[in-house]
Amino acid sequence: MSRFLVLLCCALLLAGCAAPVEAPEVPLPDNAPAEPDTVEYAAALTVPLADLEPYEPWVSMEPDTAGLETMGEVLCDKTLPGGTRVVCYWHPDRLTNPDYRYEKYWAIHQGDKLLRFAAETSGYEQGYDVTAFSHVLGKNGFCIEAPRGMAYTAYDYYVFDETGVPRLLMDCSNDVLEQDVDGDGVRELLWNYHGGQFVTCAFLRESTVYQVEMMSLLADHLPILGLPAGDLKSWGAEGLPVSILAGGWTVINEPGPKTHIEGYLRLTEDSLTLYVPENLIPLEAWAGKRYTLINGAPACRDIVPEGEPEGPWTVLGPAVPAPREWAGQDLAGRNETETWTGIEPSHLFMEMVSVRDGWMVVSISHGVGANADNYVYRTHDGGATWQEAAKLEEAGRYPCAAGFFDNLHAVVGIERFDGVPVFATRDGGESWERAVFSPLDSPDGWQAYSISHSGDEISISLRRGAGDGTEYCRLISRDWGKTWEAEE
Repeated sequence: MSRFLVLLCCALLLAGCAAPVEAPEVPLPDNAPAEPDTVEYAAALTVPLADLEPYEPWVSMEPDTAGLETMGEVLCDKTLPGGTRVVCYWHPDRLTNPDYRYEKYWAIHQGDKLLRFAAETSGYEQGYDVTAFSHVLGKNGFCIEAPRGMAYTAYDYYVFDETGVPRLLMDCSNDVLEQDVDGDGVRELLWNYHGGQFVTCAFLRESTVYQVEMMSLLADHLPILGLPAGDLKSWGAEGLPVSILAGGWTVINEPGPKTHIEGYLRLTEDSLTLYVPENLIPLEAWAGKRYTLINGAPACRDIVPEGEPEGPWTVLGPAVPAPREWAGQDLAGRNETETWTGIEPSHLFMEMVSVRDGWMVVSISHGVGANADNYVYRTHDGGATWQEAAKLEEAGRYPCAAGFFDNLHAVVGIERFDGVPVFATRDGGESWERAVFSPLDSPDGWQAYSISHSGDEISISLRRGAGDGTEYCRLISRDWGKTWEAEE
């Protein structure tokens, strides 16, 4: 239930509900960059399905036989190929007896009798339908369509048992797809809930029906959030195209950009496999991680939900090289220092913006007071090794906020002195430009405390003063920090 509530609060919903439909095979969307022309995909994660329990259909009522006098207003009346007549109707006393106000039934019309096989309890009066299906999960039968929520339409698949009583084969919802998705020659059922936050597939294994909710299963094994890259009809020969939010729910409400990876899912009766561009593997070396330096070497550990114990740090690679300028500085032995080993940084901001690319601003005291040297480092191999990109020459104190947006763009705020010192780069950290906040009457005393990014906007939050007299303002840039305007 907790996972459901968290998922529900994220408004990433696809619109509408559609009736079951067979989808043509659609090739995987071309996610390739300009060079090279194609993307090589490889398996990033394979989850075995051996431990799945067989599907147990829910039962809304035990089938029974009733007379025609028990049938109130009819909401749906369909005759299927072969002559079977299926009806959905209100309880006859719904208008006179509050106990039956929302009661309705599904039944097979058999002359002067009704074989009731399912019950509904809701106030909905429209949206009910019946369609026949064939060769789905190895069976033939009929599917009833019933609204059961504001954004939930149920599609329940029924088959007849040996006595002619309808029995539930599978209960599905929203945008149901009937397609052979695992290549076993049998059409499976695939459907979504809450705009693809839950994507479920029902399949056969040795004539037994199983179902797997794929997105939650991925999240259980890798800290990511996966959503279909299109509707379910985009499931093609390669699998289901998906867009992966690295870091998953742990970063969904954090400021800054959200990095997505385009890949696809492939399902067999034995496993679920996530494929991503080959150059992004291994995913687990980056997604959902925090980064730091330990004795000068880059290290990471898993992000865990608040209140849970954090795991150990994992060292990724060799110690980070010392700044180039230290070779000529006879200051506390800097000229003899080759790496950050044995040196405790005064401040550190370290973040990945893709599986391969990351930023680090590392600071160390210089002289007395709050004076500091601030160096920018970059990684392009998933955090294993880091190279110096530049020194923030004008930043004489420690960083107080940072926003790393992609491989080229970043903004770093420095503790207040000489106005509000904030520096932006648009070339991967090689050069930095001091921001000019023209909306401020005076920059004196202001300091950045939060920098975030959404779409094409950078937001920076500033404050001035202390205690009850603290002032706040928020500025927006739509050109990567060249110009700023007050938030409306």
